[in-house]
Amino acid sequence: MMKTQLEQGNQVMLFFKSPWLCPVLLCHECGWVCECEACNKPFTYHQKQKVLRCHHCATQRVIPRQCGHCGSTHLITTGVGTEQLEQVLNQQFPHYQVTRIDRDSTARKGALENHLTAIREGKSQILIGTQMLAKGHHFPNVTLVAIVNVDSALFSTDFRAEEKLAQLYIQVAGRAGRAEKKGEVVLQTHYPDHPLLKTLLEQGYRAFADEALKMRQLMSLPPFSSQVLFKATGKDNQQTLQLLEQLADYFSQKIQQQNGQGFQLPPPFSAPMAKKAGHYRWLLLIQHPLRGALQQLLDAFDQERESLNIPNNIRLNIDIDPQEIS
Repeated sequence: MMKTQLEQGNQVMLFFKSPWLCPVLLCHECGWVCECEACNKPFTYHQKQKVLRCHHCATQRVIPRQCGHCGSTHLITTGVGTEQLEQVLNQQFPHYQVTRIDRDSTARKGALENHLTAIREGKSQILIGTQMLAKGHHFPNVTLVAIVNVDSALFSTDFRAEEKLAQLYIQVAGRAGRAEKKGEVVLQTHYPDHPLLKTLLEQGYRAFADEALKMRQLMSLPPFSSQVLFKATGKDNQQTLQLLEQLADYFSQKIQQQNGQGFQLPPPFSAPMAKKAGHYRWLLLIQHPLRGALQQLLDAFDQERESLNIPNNIRLNIDIDPQEIS
Protein backbone atom coordinates (compact mmCIF):
# COMPACT_ATOMS: atom_id res chain seq x y z
CA MET A 1 0.00 0.00 0.00
CA MET A 2 2.78 2.45 0.91
CA LYS A 3 4.85 1.39 -2.09
CA THR A 4 1.95 2.05 -4.47
CA GLN A 5 1.34 5.55 -3.13
CA LEU A 6 5.03 6.44 -3.17
CA GLU A 7 5.50 5.20 -6.73
CA GLN A 8 2.64 7.47 -7.79
CA GLY A 9 4.50 10.47 -6.41
CA ASN A 10 2.34 10.85 -3.30
CA GLN A 11 3.31 11.25 0.34
CA VAL A 12 2.57 8.85 3.20
CA MET A 13 2.13 9.67 6.90
CA LEU A 14 2.51 7.21 9.78
CA PHE A 15 1.12 8.59 12.97
CA PHE A 16 0.95 7.55 16.58
CA LYS A 17 0.28 9.38 19.78
CA SER A 18 2.95 8.87 22.43
CA PRO A 19 2.93 7.10 24.88
CA TRP A 20 0.90 4.41 23.10
CA LEU A 21 4.21 3.04 21.87
CA CYS A 22 7.48 3.29 23.74
CA PRO A 23 10.79 1.46 23.14
CA VAL A 24 12.18 0.10 26.41
CA LEU A 25 15.30 -1.80 27.45
CA LEU A 26 14.85 -5.28 28.91
CA CYS A 27 16.84 -8.39 29.76
CA HIS A 28 16.41 -11.25 27.30
CA GLU A 29 17.27 -13.79 30.03
CA CYS A 30 14.97 -12.85 32.94
CA GLY A 31 12.65 -10.15 31.57
CA TRP A 32 13.95 -7.35 33.82
CA VAL A 33 12.98 -3.90 32.54
CA CYS A 34 15.16 -0.84 33.19
CA GLU A 35 12.90 1.54 35.15
CA CYS A 36 13.14 5.04 36.56
CA GLU A 37 13.39 4.62 40.34
CA ALA A 38 11.60 7.92 40.94
CA CYS A 39 8.54 6.95 38.87
CA ASN A 40 8.55 3.13 38.72
CA LYS A 41 8.05 3.43 34.96
CA PRO A 42 10.28 2.08 32.18
CA PHE A 43 12.88 4.37 30.72
CA THR A 44 12.42 5.18 27.04
CA TYR A 45 15.31 4.12 24.83
CA HIS A 46 16.59 6.93 22.59
CA GLN A 47 18.55 5.36 19.80
CA LYS A 48 20.35 8.36 18.31
CA GLN A 49 21.54 9.78 21.63
CA LYS A 50 22.20 6.28 23.02
CA VAL A 51 20.59 7.17 26.35
CA LEU A 52 17.64 6.15 28.50
CA ARG A 53 15.22 8.92 29.42
CA CYS A 54 12.16 9.06 31.68
CA HIS A 55 9.41 10.99 29.92
CA HIS A 56 7.65 11.62 33.24
CA CYS A 57 10.34 13.32 35.33
CA ALA A 58 13.05 13.93 32.66
CA THR A 59 15.65 11.78 34.45
CA GLN A 60 18.33 10.56 32.05
CA ARG A 61 20.90 7.79 32.41
CA VAL A 62 23.43 5.88 30.35
CA ILE A 63 22.51 2.48 28.97
CA PRO A 64 23.53 -0.23 31.47
CA ARG A 65 25.90 -2.94 30.31
CA GLN A 66 24.21 -5.69 32.28
CA CYS A 67 20.84 -6.65 33.76
CA GLY A 68 20.05 -5.05 37.10
CA HIS A 69 18.49 -8.32 38.31
CA CYS A 70 20.43 -11.31 36.99
CA GLY A 71 23.59 -9.65 35.66
CA SER A 72 23.16 -10.90 32.10
CA THR A 73 24.66 -8.76 29.34
CA HIS A 74 21.99 -9.86 26.85
CA LEU A 75 19.94 -6.64 26.90
CA ILE A 76 17.52 -5.87 24.09
CA THR A 77 15.02 -3.17 23.18
CA THR A 78 11.35 -3.87 22.63
CA GLY A 79 8.53 -1.66 21.45
CA VAL A 80 8.50 0.69 18.50
CA GLY A 81 8.99 4.42 18.81
CA THR A 82 9.39 7.09 16.17
CA GLU A 83 13.16 6.59 15.97
CA GLN A 84 12.86 2.84 15.44
CA LEU A 85 10.12 3.34 12.87
CA GLU A 86 12.31 5.85 11.04
CA GLN A 87 15.16 3.34 10.88
CA VAL A 88 12.95 0.56 9.54
CA LEU A 89 11.42 2.79 6.87
CA ASN A 90 14.84 3.99 5.74
CA GLN A 91 15.80 0.36 5.24
CA GLN A 92 12.57 -0.60 3.48
CA PHE A 93 12.38 2.50 1.26
CA PRO A 94 15.98 3.64 0.71
CA HIS A 95 15.09 5.81 -2.30
CA TYR A 96 12.59 7.97 -0.42
CA GLN A 97 13.24 10.67 2.16
CA VAL A 98 11.86 9.96 5.64
CA THR A 99 11.06 12.86 7.97
CA ARG A 100 10.36 12.31 11.65
CA ILE A 101 8.52 15.01 13.58
CA ASP A 102 8.41 14.50 17.33
CA ARG A 103 9.66 16.14 20.51
CA ASP A 104 13.28 15.15 19.93
CA SER A 105 13.56 15.98 16.23
CA THR A 106 12.07 19.45 16.72
CA ALA A 107 13.96 20.43 19.88
CA ARG A 108 16.27 22.87 18.09
CA LYS A 109 15.03 26.33 17.14
CA GLY A 110 13.60 26.37 13.63
CA ALA A 111 13.73 22.58 13.24
CA LEU A 112 9.95 22.14 13.06
CA GLU A 113 9.52 24.78 10.35
CA ASN A 114 12.40 23.30 8.35
CA HIS A 115 10.76 19.87 8.46
CA LEU A 116 7.37 21.28 7.46
CA THR A 117 8.92 23.19 4.56
CA ALA A 118 10.61 20.03 3.27
CA ILE A 119 7.27 18.21 3.43
CA ARG A 120 5.34 20.96 1.63
CA GLU A 121 7.99 21.20 -1.10
CA GLY A 122 7.86 17.45 -1.69
CA LYS A 123 11.45 16.86 -0.61
CA SER A 124 10.23 14.32 1.95
CA GLN A 125 7.90 11.51 0.95
CA ILE A 126 7.41 9.54 4.18
CA LEU A 127 6.31 11.39 7.32
CA ILE A 128 6.42 9.99 10.84
CA GLY A 129 4.39 12.09 13.23
CA THR A 130 3.06 12.43 16.74
CA GLN A 131 0.46 14.88 18.04
CA MET A 132 2.21 17.77 16.29
CA LEU A 133 0.95 16.56 12.92
CA ALA A 134 -2.60 15.65 13.96
CA LYS A 135 -4.12 18.99 13.07
CA GLY A 136 -3.45 22.41 11.66
CA HIS A 137 -1.20 21.50 8.73
CA HIS A 138 -2.01 21.32 5.03
CA PHE A 139 -0.21 18.56 3.13
CA PRO A 140 -2.01 18.23 -0.24
CA ASN A 141 0.16 15.34 -1.46
CA VAL A 142 -0.48 13.09 1.56
CA THR A 143 -2.82 10.37 0.26
CA LEU A 144 -2.24 7.63 2.85
CA VAL A 145 -2.30 8.01 6.64
CA ALA A 146 -1.72 5.10 9.02
CA ILE A 147 -2.42 5.29 12.76
CA VAL A 148 -0.05 2.79 14.35
CA ASN A 149 -1.33 0.51 17.13
CA VAL A 150 -4.62 1.89 18.43
CA ASP A 151 -5.23 -1.00 20.84
CA SER A 152 -4.05 0.85 23.95
CA ALA A 153 -6.87 3.34 23.44
CA LEU A 154 -9.44 0.56 23.05
CA PHE A 155 -8.58 -0.95 26.44
CA SER A 156 -7.55 2.06 28.49
CA THR A 157 -8.56 2.74 32.10
CA ASP A 158 -9.58 6.22 30.94
CA PHE A 159 -13.25 6.00 29.93
CA ARG A 160 -12.69 8.84 27.45
CA ALA A 161 -9.86 7.03 25.62
CA GLU A 162 -12.11 5.63 22.89
CA GLU A 163 -13.65 9.06 22.35
CA LYS A 164 -10.16 10.57 22.04
CA LEU A 165 -9.21 7.87 19.53
CA ALA A 166 -12.27 8.70 17.43
CA GLN A 167 -11.39 12.40 17.51
CA LEU A 168 -7.82 11.56 16.59
CA TYR A 169 -9.05 9.46 13.68
CA ILE A 170 -11.12 12.38 12.37
CA GLN A 171 -8.20 14.78 12.76
CA VAL A 172 -5.68 12.48 11.10
CA ALA A 173 -8.12 11.56 8.34
CA GLY A 174 -8.24 15.25 7.53
CA ARG A 175 -4.57 15.08 6.58
CA ALA A 176 -5.23 12.56 3.76
CA GLY A 177 -6.50 13.72 0.39
CA ARG A 178 -7.10 17.35 1.34
CA ALA A 179 -6.72 18.64 -2.23
CA GLU A 180 -8.00 17.03 -5.42
CA LYS A 181 -6.41 13.68 -4.59
CA LYS A 182 -8.32 10.93 -2.80
CA GLY A 183 -6.97 9.79 0.54
CA GLU A 184 -6.94 6.59 2.59
CA VAL A 185 -6.69 6.03 6.33
CA VAL A 186 -5.47 2.76 7.87
CA LEU A 187 -5.70 1.77 11.55
CA GLN A 188 -3.35 -0.88 12.93
CA THR A 189 -5.13 -3.07 15.49
CA HIS A 190 -5.34 -6.64 16.75
CA TYR A 191 -9.08 -6.15 17.29
CA PRO A 192 -10.70 -5.18 13.98
CA ASP A 193 -14.06 -6.48 15.24
CA HIS A 194 -14.14 -4.21 18.30
CA PRO A 195 -17.76 -2.88 18.34
CA LEU A 196 -16.98 0.81 18.73
CA LEU A 197 -14.14 0.64 16.22
CA LYS A 198 -16.38 -1.00 13.63
CA THR A 199 -19.09 1.59 14.23
CA LEU A 200 -16.60 4.43 13.78
CA LEU A 201 -15.19 3.06 10.53
CA GLU A 202 -18.41 1.79 8.97
CA GLN A 203 -20.97 4.36 10.14
CA GLY A 204 -18.98 7.45 11.05
CA TYR A 205 -18.35 9.58 14.11
CA ARG A 206 -22.00 10.44 14.85
CA ALA A 207 -22.98 6.76 15.09
CA PHE A 208 -19.88 6.09 17.20
CA ALA A 209 -20.79 8.93 19.56
CA ASP A 210 -24.35 7.60 19.93
CA GLU A 211 -23.06 4.13 20.88
CA ALA A 212 -20.47 5.54 23.27
CA LEU A 213 -23.13 7.66 24.99
CA LYS A 214 -25.38 4.62 25.45
CA MET A 215 -22.54 2.76 27.16
CA ARG A 216 -21.77 5.71 29.42
CA GLN A 217 -25.41 6.03 30.40
CA LEU A 218 -25.51 2.35 31.38
CA MET A 219 -22.43 2.88 33.55
CA SER A 220 -23.57 6.27 34.95
CA LEU A 221 -20.50 7.97 33.55
CA PRO A 222 -20.30 11.61 32.38
CA PRO A 223 -22.19 13.33 30.86
CA PHE A 224 -24.86 11.37 32.80
CA SER A 225 -23.19 12.14 36.12
CA SER A 226 -20.78 14.59 37.69
CA GLN A 227 -17.52 13.66 39.35
CA VAL A 228 -15.08 15.08 41.86
CA LEU A 229 -11.57 13.66 41.93
CA PHE A 230 -9.30 14.11 44.95
CA LYS A 231 -5.61 13.66 44.12
CA ALA A 232 -3.15 13.13 46.96
CA THR A 233 0.59 13.21 46.28
CA GLY A 234 3.31 12.57 48.85
CA LYS A 235 6.69 10.95 49.42
CA ASP A 236 5.31 8.58 52.08
CA ASN A 237 3.11 6.04 50.31
CA GLN A 238 1.22 4.84 53.37
CA GLN A 239 0.62 8.33 54.74
CA THR A 240 -0.70 9.50 51.38
CA LEU A 241 -3.13 6.58 51.17
CA GLN A 242 -4.25 7.09 54.78
CA LEU A 243 -5.18 10.70 54.04
CA LEU A 244 -7.60 9.65 51.30
CA GLU A 245 -8.98 6.85 53.49
CA GLN A 246 -9.64 9.51 56.13
CA LEU A 247 -11.40 11.68 53.55
CA ALA A 248 -13.43 8.71 52.31
CA ASP A 249 -14.70 8.10 55.86
CA TYR A 250 -15.45 11.81 56.24
CA PHE A 251 -17.48 12.00 53.03
CA SER A 252 -19.26 8.74 53.78
CA GLN A 253 -20.48 10.18 57.10
CA LYS A 254 -21.56 13.42 55.41
CA ILE A 255 -23.53 11.50 52.81
CA GLN A 256 -25.30 9.48 55.52
CA GLN A 257 -26.10 12.63 57.52
CA GLN A 258 -27.70 14.19 54.46
CA ASN A 259 -29.55 10.97 53.59
CA GLY A 260 -27.72 11.24 50.30
CA GLN A 261 -28.88 8.90 47.58
CA GLY A 262 -27.23 8.39 44.23
CA PHE A 263 -23.69 8.92 45.49
CA GLN A 264 -20.95 6.56 44.41
CA LEU A 265 -17.94 6.53 46.71
CA PRO A 266 -15.50 3.66 46.02
CA PRO A 267 -12.38 3.22 48.20
CA PRO A 268 -9.24 5.21 47.33
CA PHE A 269 -7.20 3.73 44.51
CA SER A 270 -3.74 4.13 43.10
CA ALA A 271 -3.32 6.51 40.16
CA PRO A 272 -2.58 4.87 36.80
CA MET A 273 0.92 6.27 37.25
CA ALA A 274 1.32 5.36 40.90
CA LYS A 275 4.67 7.09 41.41
CA LYS A 276 6.12 10.15 39.71
CA ALA A 277 9.37 11.94 40.47
CA GLY A 278 9.65 10.14 43.81
CA HIS A 279 6.09 10.98 44.92
CA TYR A 280 3.29 8.45 45.39
CA ARG A 281 -0.10 9.28 43.93
CA TRP A 282 -3.53 8.16 45.20
CA LEU A 283 -7.02 9.06 44.03
CA LEU A 284 -10.50 9.29 45.55
CA LEU A 285 -13.47 9.64 43.20
CA ILE A 286 -16.98 10.76 44.22
CA GLN A 287 -19.81 10.61 41.72
CA HIS A 288 -23.46 11.71 41.62
CA PRO A 289 -26.02 12.31 38.84
CA LEU A 290 -26.54 15.91 40.02
CA ARG A 291 -23.74 18.47 40.12
CA GLY A 292 -25.51 20.37 42.92
CA ALA A 293 -25.35 17.39 45.27
CA LEU A 294 -21.59 17.19 44.84
CA GLN A 295 -21.26 20.93 45.35
CA GLN A 296 -23.05 20.71 48.71
CA LEU A 297 -20.57 18.03 49.75
CA LEU A 298 -17.64 20.19 48.65
CA ASP A 299 -19.03 23.24 50.46
CA ALA A 300 -19.15 21.27 53.71
CA PHE A 301 -15.61 20.04 53.15
CA ASP A 302 -14.37 23.56 52.47
CA GLN A 303 -15.85 24.82 55.76
CA GLU A 304 -14.39 21.96 57.82
CA ARG A 305 -11.11 21.42 55.98
CA GLU A 306 -8.94 22.98 58.70
CA SER A 307 -10.31 20.58 61.31
CA LEU A 308 -9.32 17.55 59.22
CA ASN A 309 -5.61 18.14 59.89
CA ILE A 310 -4.39 17.45 56.38
CA PRO A 311 -0.57 16.98 56.56
CA ASN A 312 1.45 19.82 55.05
CA ASN A 313 3.79 17.38 53.33
CA ILE A 314 0.97 15.94 51.20
CA ARG A 315 -0.36 17.87 48.23
CA LEU A 316 -4.12 17.57 47.81
CA ASN A 317 -5.74 18.67 44.56
CA ILE A 318 -9.47 18.71 43.80
CA ASP A 319 -10.55 18.26 40.19
CA ILE A 320 -14.24 18.84 39.43
CA ASP A 321 -15.50 16.88 36.42
CA PRO A 322 -11.96 15.70 35.57
CA GLN A 323 -11.04 15.14 31.95
CA GLU A 324 -8.76 12.27 32.95
CA ILE A 325 -8.63 9.92 35.93
CA SER A 326 -4.90 10.30 36.46
